Amino acid sequence: MSAELLDPVSACDVSARRFRGKNKGKRWTRGEGTGLAVIRLPLEVSGLDSQLRVEQLYWAMWSVKRALRRDARAAVDAYWAGDVRRDVDAKGWRVELGLSRAGMERRGYRHMERSRHLGRHVTKALVMHQADEVWEGVSRHLFPDESGRRFGRPRTGTWWDYTRIPGRARSHTTARKWETFPLHGTLAGHLDAYRHRDLDQAITTPEQAAGLAPTTSVLAQPRRMPVPTRPRRVETGDVSAKGKPKTRAATWWDHTGPLALVFTGGADSQRGDLVLPVRLPSGAGRWPRLVHFLNNPTTC
Repeated sequence: MSAELLDPVSACDVSARRFRGKNKGKRWTRGEGTGLAVIRLPLEVSGLDSQLRVEQLYWAMWSVKRALRRDARAAVDAYWAGDVRRDVDAKGWRVELGLSRAGMERRGYRHMERSRHLGRHVTKALVMHQADEVWEGVSRHLFPDESGRRFGRPRTGTWWDYTRIPGRARSHTTARKWETFPLHGTLAGHLDAYRHRDLDQAITTPEQAAGLAPTTSVLAQPRRMPVPTRPRRVETGDVSAKGKPKTRAATWWDHTGPLALVFTGGADSQRGDLVLPVRLPSGAGRWPRLVHFLNNPTTC
């Protein structure tokens, strides 16, 4: 067995990497009978710079996933080959091989730290979520389900099958908490920026647009949508001693214009935020669904 499988994830290292205690608050759970729905939003990537950055992001994340799956496959083979160790202490043997969620995350961190280019495109958060996804597949192989069935050994896969980058969604308990790919802007701001020229001027809110006939055109979005810009300064609502309104540096959370997806870029990236405009359906028949998902910030 190679020392590379055993060296980075020793048992003493696992016990030493505990930075905080158990959660003292009540764990959030979805209410009984509460439904879960998902909306898919197309992104505008017609710009050459955006196309290149998105392609590099997918390629970098695919490289991380491929490396993690190869490591996981080698560790799984070593786990099943160690009959004696597995019979004596199966859990300790898995920990020593790094066959755990934390062990898989640390493998991903090492791949990112040893690489010279991954830090320019991805963040450690993305690597962590990718490692968690790989571990889910490994756990279904190591531990049988209720019927006693196991899934096969993890396979590397191909580049053409990689169509989704895992990430962290909006928090259910804390407002404006960190997300991997946050969506900024408002539906009302999108309507103001791209309203159709034939739309009645009395229609000023998304709720009014949702009540129109399904054949009515609400939006007129150009073929190449401009990239929204982050606001510079916003007023805080306070007044200084001289009677002037106080301002502060704005963030993307203060953006109230057209909808856009924002990615902060890699840890070593110097190209700024990756901003991708969102293209919404233009017909009024789709607006009730858009209002349900995008017009209420508290919607889960």
